[in-house]
Order: sequence, then structure tokens, then C-alpha cells
Amino acid sequence: MAKQETGALFEESSQGAVSAVTAIVFLVSIVLVLGGFVVMSYGVNPELGPAEVWTFAGGLAATTLGFALPFTLLPLTGK
Repeated sequence: MAKQETGALFEESSQGAVSAVTAIVFLVSIVLVLGGFVVMSYGVNPELGPAEVWTFAGGLAATTLGFALPFTLLPLTGK
């Protein structure tokens, strides 16, 4: 196995620390993703009847939005 130069991996970022906007967007994203997973798990309950589909779809929408936020919103703001 060849030796690799790892010095560049641990260099300090030229952009500085994480901004408050970035931290808040990632926290909201994590809440949406994990909350969406929980809501989707409630959506596979056959006792809900027709609401089962809407519960699952709502959880899927929350999860999709949670994954999309950091990849669409943050590049637009330049963060």
C-alpha cells in the first residue's frame, strides 16, 4: 500500500467556522428526516384504513424535504 500525504486533510478551512444559518438548516433537516421516518412507520398500520396512505405519503414528503434542504437551500445562499 502506497503512503499517502494526509496533511491536506486536516488543514484549517479558509471559510472559517460554520455559520448559524448552516447549523439551523442542518438541524431542521435532521428533524425532518428522522420525523419523516417515524411518520412513515406509523403509515404502515392497517388499522388506519384509508388514512394509512396519507400518513405514509406525509412521512415520505417530510423525509424528501429533509434530504433536499441542505443540497438546495445552502448552495443558493452561498454557505
